[in-house]
Amino acid sequence: MPVLRRFVRPHLNGNHVRDENWQAQKIVENLKVLDSTGVNGAFVAQFISQITPYSDKPKFDLDMSSSSLVKYFEGGKHGTTYPDMTWEPKEAFKAVADFYAKH
Repeated sequence: MPVLRRFVRPHLNGNHVRDENWQAQKIVENLKVLDSTGVNGAFVAQFISQITPYSDKPKFDLDMSSSSLVKYFEGGKHGTTYPDMTWEPKEAFKAVADFYAKH
């Protein structure tokens, strides 16, 4: 008898709220600490996380748990800032760019 396998889409439990501003603030706080100790530059987050894709539906927005600087789109969807890319910058992307532009 064949075994039926059912695909369960990865999802978040509970009601979570995306807070890109908080992520950007935490990254800048870390950059300020590193800067105050004389560090000239650091990787403070990964650029992209393809294993935690973004979704418009909060239950499936695995990107909420990612510290990446951009949100990754599955299924070939493209962003608006860079239309040829399958990602879109988050607030943290701009916050890191602004921090390094000023320091």
